[in-house]
Amino acid sequence: MKKNSYGNQSISSLKGADRVRLRPSVIFGSDGILGCQHSVFEILSNSIDEAKEGYGKIIKVVLHKDYSITIEDKGRGIPLDYNEKEQRYNWDLIFCELYAGGSATCC
Repeated sequence: MKKNSYGNQSISSLKGADRVRLRPSVIFGSDGILGCQHSVFEILSNSIDEAKEGYGKIIKVVLHKDYSITIEDKGRGIPLDYNEKEQRYNWDLIFCELYAGGSATCC
């Protein structure tokens, strides 16, 4: 008979990017093709938002032979320098931290 050791110490929380890496369906709705599709739509939506705000007029979407997708826009790009307020580089925040990103209003 297998001993059941499920208790208080069995509960844990995923930290940082592991929340997405290990549980992508929580963010993208699926860990399959639908989740990939959703992430493409999110990236494309960001490009469209930039164009609507007047930052760039061209959005290029390429479906490659291997079914990977490239989305390129002529928007403002991502500020990647060191962020004094957050004490981290912006590239690290944007690509590695959930819910990090720009806001319409500044503090």
